[in-house]
Amino acid sequence: MIVQTLFDYLNFWGGCILFLAVLLVLDLLKNGRPQNFPPGPPGVPFLGNIFTGLDYNSINKLSQEYGPIFSLRRGSEKMVFVSGYKMVKEALVNQLDSFTERPVVPLFHVIFKGLGIALSNGYLWKKQRKFANTHLRYFGEGQRTLEKYIEHECRFLCESFKEEQGKPFNPQATIANAVSNIICSVVFGHRFEYSDERFRRVLQLDTEAVLLSGSPYAQLYDVFPGLMKHLPGPHQTVHSNYHQILAFLRQEIEKHQEDLNPDDPRDYVDVYLGEMEKKKQDPLAGFNMDTLVVCTLDLVEAGTETTATTLRWALVLMMNYPDIQEKVQAEVDAVIGQSRQPIVADRPDMPYTDAVIHEVQRFGNIVPLGFPKMASKDTTLGGYFIPKGTVSTTNLSSVLFDKDQWETPHKFNPEHFLDAEGRFRRRDAFLPFSAGKRVCLGEHLAKMQLFLFFASVLQRFTLKAPPGEMPSLIGVQGFTNSPDQFRMMAVPRSDYVKNRNPPNYPPGPRGLPLLGNFLDSDSKYPHLSFFKLAETYGNVFSFRFGSDKLVFVCGYKMVKEALVNQADTFAERPFSPMSDRFYSGTGGGLFMSNGEKWKKQRRFALSTLRSFGLGKSTMEQSIREEIQYLQDEIQSHKGPFTPAGLFNNAVSNIICQLVMGKRFDYSDNKFQTMLRLLSETLYIEGTIWAQLYESFPWLMKHLPGLHNKMFKDLETVHEFIAEEVEKHKPDLDPSNPRDYIDSFIIEMQNHKDSGTGFDETNLAYCSMDLFLAGTETTSTTLQWALIYLINHPEVQEKVQAEIDRVIGQSRLPTMADRANLPYTDAVIHEIQRIGNIVPLNGLRITSRDTTLGGYFIPKGTTILPMLHSVLFDKTQWETPDTFNPGHFLDKDGKFMKREALLSFSAGKRVCLGEGLAKMELFLFLVGLMQKFSFYVPDGVKLRTDGVSGATRVPHPFEVHAKVR
Repeated sequence: MIVQTLFDYLNFWGGCILFLAVLLVLDLLKNGRPQNFPPGPPGVPFLGNIFTGLDYNSINKLSQEYGPIFSLRRGSEKMVFVSGYKMVKEALVNQLDSFTERPVVPLFHVIFKGLGIALSNGYLWKKQRKFANTHLRYFGEGQRTLEKYIEHECRFLCESFKEEQGKPFNPQATIANAVSNIICSVVFGHRFEYSDERFRRVLQLDTEAVLLSGSPYAQLYDVFPGLMKHLPGPHQTVHSNYHQILAFLRQEIEKHQEDLNPDDPRDYVDVYLGEMEKKKQDPLAGFNMDTLVVCTLDLVEAGTETTATTLRWALVLMMNYPDIQEKVQAEVDAVIGQSRQPIVADRPDMPYTDAVIHEVQRFGNIVPLGFPKMASKDTTLGGYFIPKGTVSTTNLSSVLFDKDQWETPHKFNPEHFLDAEGRFRRRDAFLPFSAGKRVCLGEHLAKMQLFLFFASVLQRFTLKAPPGEMPSLIGVQGFTNSPDQFRMMAVPRSDYVKNRNPPNYPPGPRGLPLLGNFLDSDSKYPHLSFFKLAETYGNVFSFRFGSDKLVFVCGYKMVKEALVNQADTFAERPFSPMSDRFYSGTGGGLFMSNGEKWKKQRRFALSTLRSFGLGKSTMEQSIREEIQYLQDEIQSHKGPFTPAGLFNNAVSNIICQLVMGKRFDYSDNKFQTMLRLLSETLYIEGTIWAQLYESFPWLMKHLPGLHNKMFKDLETVHEFIAEEVEKHKPDLDPSNPRDYIDSFIIEMQNHKDSGTGFDETNLAYCSMDLFLAGTETTSTTLQWALIYLINHPEVQEKVQAEIDRVIGQSRLPTMADRANLPYTDAVIHEIQRIGNIVPLNGLRITSRDTTLGGYFIPKGTTILPMLHSVLFDKTQWETPDTFNPGHFLDKDGKFMKREALLSFSAGKRVCLGEGLAKMELFLFLVGLMQKFSFYVPDGVKLRTDGVSGATRVPHPFEVHAKVR
């Protein structure tokens, strides 16, 4: 009996040992290293290397022992770690197609389920990333719209810091809220107040989830998900937090569904909801509600966590290195001063600040191990074989601290990014955003935020640690490497006052809080109210719309000084929220673009339009033919008629022949609608609605008003132009372009990805700019001509007498007749002066610090050279407020030019079509006076006060035309 029991006992344990032996053999067979697989430390059977720390410090130590490419095993999963700049670049850049896919990460798969942008793969990932890229740009990512949002948020953040009154406080929640508000403005169309406890709770949940994602429990979950999902631990908190965040995001999306207008999307969510309808036949692209929720989580989390953490590192480092903080503040004071907020355009002039920000990113080491990738095919790396499906992690920490790339890798040293002359220099090994096809989607946004937030805070505050509480430079490692909790004191700098002007800044009326000088302008006749302010404050004075400062430049002498004598300083356009929304944040078109793009597009437009007749006899002939059409149309009216539509059509047909290669009949209803929409848009641009939108875009985009009609109308016109572009493609002959559109399409082939605007989107914008500018101002001038000639019949008679004497009735006028028609020429010029078509001109922005009229104008100041003040300058015109053709006649009755006639503006932004407009005005007006006498019934006086919009147009009026 004892022997049997002993035998059974031995059999049991023998079986157990045999079973374990079999499992060991199977483990060895399953988890053995393939031939030439990267080396690594031996693992424990079944468990692998889960007891080896997977924090970046442990990985760095292992890379020193096993080389820049080594392997570890988590359970049965093999992982390859790639370290050092050379090998990381080889993997992410040189072999980018081999390391693009994401592996399944069990901890996150519970939440993300392979959807969204960050953790998806294949066709779905490509479609979602491309869609996000496109529409984040559309709503301002990396563009001037977002810069404006960031500038506003900088004010909120600094005001929040100011409220602490220099006392110790923890800035973490406020910084996270401020940073997140930028991506939320793009995704949801609005920001969240710092007092919004619900949103702050969401940010807190996300921060906690990111921290716990790097815990040992999270690593165990990835190895044994089937077991760990039933056990308590921090991994359960991660899942719980994300579920609460997803519920919040889903509620925000549902709010969008309630008032969604597919024709007027407000933000990324709106556009995505619209795309879901379009992509129902392509389910693999993933455009559904579940994917939208996860995409929103991806964008909000990525747009918040890393940038907010980097800013916290910046605060920590500035407190630890007060000498560096002082140097940054000295540069901020020298370049920006205290009169305005930082703008992105300041960055090239602030190399030390830029270097400090880059060094904060390097030293802060925010995402030390990046996010794992998976080999999409068999490949070799560093001489080792990497089988398809192998999980790889690129050790970004090893790149940012690579001794072969950085002079003092473990020291906070901004000199890493400065050359011997103190100029900023890029470093190839600076890869905080990763690299390759999975590079951070919001890299440009993050860079913009870091610069503006950092510069704004140091402009207003000196950062100090509370006594005995200097924050640690050792980070807390989760999924990201973040600073430990700290308190700081934001001490207001004694020389900073909000909205304070620099010394010798132009004077102006005192503004109200928030509103500025809105109440000092007349919404009906704004140019007159500004003209009166010039009488009080001088020809160079300041004005504030909301928080946006403008400097008005008035009078011929000062406007010429700015636009001609200092042409390079006043050549750029400032940011305009309205224009930015219309141009989809591209900075495109001819009139609102800047820099190299503007120079290339303007030069191309001028040369191309000249090649198709601008300023030549061929163009003259086209105008003469159009005169006959116009004469016939006027003659067909037996009673009173409204000339505005006819003039619009006739004038527009000239630019249409240059741009589109054709004219439109006066009975073309679609074309007439386009012209009407353009006129309405120009009117709305000059109303209080437009001024409010320019000052408060983040608010006005959500409110009803005429500004919404303007955007809708412009989009309709844009679609009309885009259709014309499409019609050109089927029969395009590259060797024989017919018009501007043909030439642009051909030119696109020579400028692929050049950043100079030669793309199909910008073609439509440029064509529309030409269409608009080539129609409205000349047509409006002709309307004013009729009004003044009817109101002054003696002038009309003298013009007709001169035409009869020089040209007669047997032929149409030519440009050669102009020299022999001095009185008529003088009348045309006087109509341009007193008609005052563009009284406020276009805005400019100073590209450098300068002086004007003895006043200091800082770089980045918005300037408005007021043409009304030039055309009615009492020092230049004998009777400025009276219609007087004698202004342009000498004592002998000969025509004389007047330098103060700047109806087309001046300098580098002078009207592109000035030559065409002058030709049109002369030929059309002479052709009309030659054929007709215009009049109104006795006792009727046509109004000359005008309706002010972007242009100044006459009140609607009717006239009679009598054939002579």
